[in-house]
Amino acid sequence: MREEYTYFISLCRAYMEGKTVTLREDIDYSLLYRVSHSHNLSAVLFCVLNTSANKAAVPPEVFRRFEDDFLEAIIRSDKQDEAQSRLDTLLTALHVPHIFFKGATLKRLYPVPQARVMGDIDVLIAEQDRERVKQYLVSNGVQAVNTNGPVYDYLLDNCKIEMHTRIISGKVGSADAERGFADAMAHGVFDGCTGELTPDYHFAYLIAHLAHHFWFYGAGVKMIADLAVMLQQTNVDLQAVQAILEPMGLWEFAKVMLTVCEKWFSVGRNYDCDTEKTERFLLSFGAFGNVNRNKAAVIERKELEDGKQTSRFKTKLRLLFPSYRKIKDIPYITFIEGRPYLLPLAWVYRLFYNLKNRRNFTVNTTKKIGSDETESSARAELAYFKEIGLL
Repeated sequence: MREEYTYFISLCRAYMEGKTVTLREDIDYSLLYRVSHSHNLSAVLFCVLNTSANKAAVPPEVFRRFEDDFLEAIIRSDKQDEAQSRLDTLLTALHVPHIFFKGATLKRLYPVPQARVMGDIDVLIAEQDRERVKQYLVSNGVQAVNTNGPVYDYLLDNCKIEMHTRIISGKVGSADAERGFADAMAHGVFDGCTGELTPDYHFAYLIAHLAHHFWFYGAGVKMIADLAVMLQQTNVDLQAVQAILEPMGLWEFAKVMLTVCEKWFSVGRNYDCDTEKTERFLLSFGAFGNVNRNKAAVIERKELEDGKQTSRFKTKLRLLFPSYRKIKDIPYITFIEGRPYLLPLAWVYRLFYNLKNRRNFTVNTTKKIGSDETESSARAELAYFKEIGLL
């Protein structure tokens, strides 16, 4: 792996520790920008580059890209803060207990909160409040975008809100994480109707969320940085975290991630795990595994997990015609909930939706299914996931 990747980590660490650095002259800063941008951390790196005495080491056109990302992050953060405040007011007026989590609370722990970008505002409510919350929000000008499955999506002042009734849905690898985190509302600390998860529970959830992304397409450096900042700024008890994660089978995975966290940011704990593959995995595919990723290999790896043999024809067939259980939680297919007899119609709708909105992904992924390279990658990934305790 090129030097720019390890330098990227060292600059993230300098940011977390509030250190001023002398920039290296031998770095390809254009590549460094692409790497940090793919991990949604280019605004963080700008904070370090901009305070360096020799920031002229960064070519002007590349420096402007970092700066533009930082300014965009500031604007986005301000809008999201306003939207979160308005949502808090609305839910409080309705007397609905609610918990903001993930980036909505984590960003405040970062040295420059606005530089910790987030795509949406995550909030947890009780399932029995979901329908009256929807009616109240819509009546107050909030746009309901997707109201299907365990997460309802809203737009408030052009900011995306993800309204959860459970913080994890389904299994994560071989772990039944949904059941393990089913009582999340009971782990909130409330001021009136507004709550936050306790640090131990939130930290355990972040590891499970990291595992969830790992298991699908991938996870990136920002998720490890979130762990690091919580360990730096809050009183996380790792024994309490272990007590939460071990019963659901995620503690072995957690030990690998905590070892990476200690190696990269000097917080966490070194459990003497071999983390070379994991560090490479975290660095290689961007924030959510959607950069330079063979997504067909992910699909085939999931087939192998389920005990199925990879087959060009059968894998494509199962991809085109998923079960009712899998398709009913897709946000854009709202009409099938409770009506499994509409499954054939849902297949047709999903096919046309993907061709219209995700054509490149659908065509390119389908094309790679069944190749020798894809099967080899799928089998290697399956073995690796077993090594780190995810399967």
